[in-house]
Amino acid sequence: MDDIVTVVQAANNPPPTAMLNIDDIFHLGSLVRDESEHRSRASRPDQLRLFHPKRLVSVRDVKESSINFKAKCPRSHDFSRYVLPASEDELKLQTTRLMSDRISTDSESTASSPGSSDDSPISSGSTMTSASSVALPDDGKISQKGRTDSHDLPGFRARLLQEFSTIASFKNDLGLPQGDLKGLDSDAFEQLEARLSVDDQDTPDSWIPRSAELRRLTGKHPLNAEPDLSRLFEAGIITPTKLHFVRNHAAVPQLHWETHTVLVYADPAELLSKPREWTMDELTSGDFKVIEIPVTIGCDGNRRREVNMIKRTVGFNWTASGVSTSVWRGVLLRDILLACGLREIPEVERWYLNFEGADEPASGRYATSIPLSHVMDPTNDVILAFGMNGRVLHPDHGYPLRVVIPGYVGGRQIKWLKRIWVTKEPNRSHYHIWDNKVVPSFIDSKTHPLAKIFFEDESTACWEQVLQSIICKPAHEERLEIPDESALEGTYTVEGIAFNGGGYRIERVELSLDGGKTWKWCFRRFVDSPLRHGTKYWTWLFWSCDVKLRELVNAFEIIVRAQDSRKMFQPENISWTLTGMLNNSWYRVRPNVSRDSKATGVVVRFQHPTAPLEEEGGWMKSSEPPAPTHVDEGRGLQRFSLEEVAKHDKVDDAWIILNHKVYDVTSVLSWHPGGPRSVSMYAGKASIVASIEYKNIHDNFAHGKRDECLVGLLTDEGIRTMEEQAKRAAQELQELKATRFGLALQPDSFVAAKLLCRKDVSPDSRLYTFELPRGPGGAPGTLGLPVGQHIQIALHFKDRAVMRQYTPVRPVLAQEEDGTFDLLVKTYFPLQGETLSPGGTISNYLDCMNEGEEIDIRGPSGGILYKGHGIFDIEGTTYQLSKVNLIAGGSGITPLWQLIHAILSDPADETCISLIDSNKAYEDIWMHDSLSEYSERHSTRFKLWHVLTNAPEDWQYSRGRLDKATMEQQLYPSGEGVGNFVCGPVGLVEDIALPALKELGFIDGKSIFVF
Repeated sequence: MDDIVTVVQAANNPPPTAMLNIDDIFHLGSLVRDESEHRSRASRPDQLRLFHPKRLVSVRDVKESSINFKAKCPRSHDFSRYVLPASEDELKLQTTRLMSDRISTDSESTASSPGSSDDSPISSGSTMTSASSVALPDDGKISQKGRTDSHDLPGFRARLLQEFSTIASFKNDLGLPQGDLKGLDSDAFEQLEARLSVDDQDTPDSWIPRSAELRRLTGKHPLNAEPDLSRLFEAGIITPTKLHFVRNHAAVPQLHWETHTVLVYADPAELLSKPREWTMDELTSGDFKVIEIPVTIGCDGNRRREVNMIKRTVGFNWTASGVSTSVWRGVLLRDILLACGLREIPEVERWYLNFEGADEPASGRYATSIPLSHVMDPTNDVILAFGMNGRVLHPDHGYPLRVVIPGYVGGRQIKWLKRIWVTKEPNRSHYHIWDNKVVPSFIDSKTHPLAKIFFEDESTACWEQVLQSIICKPAHEERLEIPDESALEGTYTVEGIAFNGGGYRIERVELSLDGGKTWKWCFRRFVDSPLRHGTKYWTWLFWSCDVKLRELVNAFEIIVRAQDSRKMFQPENISWTLTGMLNNSWYRVRPNVSRDSKATGVVVRFQHPTAPLEEEGGWMKSSEPPAPTHVDEGRGLQRFSLEEVAKHDKVDDAWIILNHKVYDVTSVLSWHPGGPRSVSMYAGKASIVASIEYKNIHDNFAHGKRDECLVGLLTDEGIRTMEEQAKRAAQELQELKATRFGLALQPDSFVAAKLLCRKDVSPDSRLYTFELPRGPGGAPGTLGLPVGQHIQIALHFKDRAVMRQYTPVRPVLAQEEDGTFDLLVKTYFPLQGETLSPGGTISNYLDCMNEGEEIDIRGPSGGILYKGHGIFDIEGTTYQLSKVNLIAGGSGITPLWQLIHAILSDPADETCISLIDSNKAYEDIWMHDSLSEYSERHSTRFKLWHVLTNAPEDWQYSRGRLDKATMEQQLYPSGEGVGNFVCGPVGLVEDIALPALKELGFIDGKSIFVF
């Protein structure tokens, strides 16, 4: 009991962060040999300082000390990747710190001077025009002759009776789980995204696969995203996990089923007699009843962009698709509380249940509370969820544990659940007070004199979801062609979704085409077995209404509203509030009829209230003036080139470009609500992404702060360069993706490659064979790497992905494709002696990998492409070469091997090659036998020469370092059709090869090219 009290006291005063720094890296080599001990140590960072302060910690130490639970227990994980619990910066910065400590120690021993200080941690209306085939009267209205009420359409009565009969026949869903949670098989690719987005690789979420179909509303990081409304509807009544909307306030915690715990206690302690810290296995082992039920969860801010069009709120722009329905599996929270000895609540008192996640937003831990009585009512189905759509939770949705409160708004349903505690007072955390609230409309800012009073009062809190209905079809910007008058007698099916809070059933969905004067009945379609406890409905429904095209295109608006079992209707109009939450006014879609020169009749173009993201096109128009710009508009301001801006790319010197203006945002990083990384990731970069993301999420207050940081403008040349680069890059990406359809390697996303085996080539070099993801039906994947190109490898550290480029040595030719690829990699081991070095990050990681573990790859990358028969495409320019000189240093042989192998394997390719391969020792020569065989078989086309610093006695080639004399003797001389390709260490390239080649008459960028 004393141990539990200690744990509870610690929970009430949590440390500012649970993220381990380099001094906390746990060296499990001799100390942790099983998962239980790992779990106990992972919960006590103060016990993890196991390295001697004078010893260098390398990536090998961290990798070998960290259990890869994903590889060990794949069923407890999805497509998310293993994360190394350290950052590359921490590993590299040790060298400076340790050398500084040595100097400090030496100085103290001789002069007693004070040591150096520690390094700081980085830590409108309808447009009706005449058309050639359909006569439109002067008033712009299509004739209403023959108008038929949809309620009189054939079969309406029978269909209505069938709907009522179906609803009356509903039986209670017992919530029985459908088998065990599935692994990454069967419908995994339909439910989950397997690829990693390039957008996430410089963020702490680099390890999380996310669908490209999710529209990012607040920039790259943290992720707040929604699917396209039509795509959401078409995906079905149970939303695939990869399309479920995402609301994150910070980086997703890097948690593991095997080590995660949730602490349950009370404050004051006497409210709970048996507080306890639960493991995932204890919660799910069978001691508690597990239920599995479909539940709709919607963001409180859904449809906020409509509110922002009236007047800007403090929130960002959700459209109508911030809602999803999944099948959630978990244990009833009331059962856990009873097992922890929850006392009976006195009738005269109100107790609260608090939840806190493991994420770390800028304003403190995300926590909230709800009335405890709601949780203890067994008909409310409040669960600790560990399953989602038949698998473990996706990281973006709370893996490994979250609370699901059916009928409540999303803001109360805490993800990555770490603490649960009972109190007699509501939660007092920042997010409980200042988020998920609806205050009176006269509170127009959080600095209003009465704002604090209203935000702190529980009466303004968002609890249950509100009654809502939305039109999904016709889709925004859908175009409907009507070729002639007779087509107007056809029928169109308007469709959408509707949902409610509190478990109240939606009794009616209605459609109006005359501004709300009359309403048409919409037929409802529920999920299978929607009923719980005789009265509760936890999910949305889909609805549809067949209408005559003549009515549809002649309507000013298509309006939908819903009514629930309490006979409550949605309000007609939007009510503006500061937070813009719980907007559930009538949803309106406007048809615009016009003549299309490409069509024989008229075209109806449908517009929803707002377009997604910041796109133009919705029928609503902002009532606010454009965002303020700097009053000077640049007159008298200094102008900076892109090269000058690029110099300011550090945390303590950060410049960014927004709409062609240059801002020094260094002072903003310390207080920015989204955290410093959300801004610093754009420091020094010539990217239009920052401007787009800034526009998506910032208000007038932010505009004012931004203008305080203005230092100047981009030069005209810089502006043109950015615009041209953005346009060209987007076009080239689409073209490249089209050519690579069906291939494993893609230019804009990372895929996982599994290590199959490894082979020692030399004491410090390994040949790694990786398996590509399989294609449809289990077919082997195809790499499809063009000759001369590279792949980019990504490994996931706690703060971002670390990426490097490598060139596979197989496959090079199409006939060598077998679903695998080989990487030949030299390991740069850590140095612990007089010279300190953590070694190569990627190479040491690879050297420590176990078979079955994964890396991520994308591509192709690189500016050199060999098309065959001496034709090269280099940075967009075509070169025809008859002779190529190749200079390789060490591992730089790999891209040159591609060229050699491709040219000499094609009998019709008459290109001649001369290779100088420079290494330190004989054992460092890669591909020795293959190169020698080629030189013997193709002696007239391929000349091979080696240079060794430390050569054996019987060496027949050059000794010492590569020099101009050797190059002049072995390479083809300068002339038409002769090109040089160099790859190797910087010293060899910059200090030896390039100067010598220039002296030999070659020109950098025209006949000299560096990989």
